[in-house]
Amino acid sequence: MRKNYVNVSIPSELVNLMDKTWKKSKKGYSGRAEFVKEAIRDKIDKEK
Repeated sequence: MRKNYVNVSIPSELVNLMDKTWKKSKKGYSGRAEFVKEAIRDKIDKEK
């Protein structure tokens, strides 16, 4: 495991929806991790 990283469990149903979404996205995500990081940052920004 890389230093300063953690693992998070996500239900497979949610991952399937996420995969469909990021693959259709015009932002060109390189993978799940990039999509999840942006989604978390967006959520945090909305909570400020």
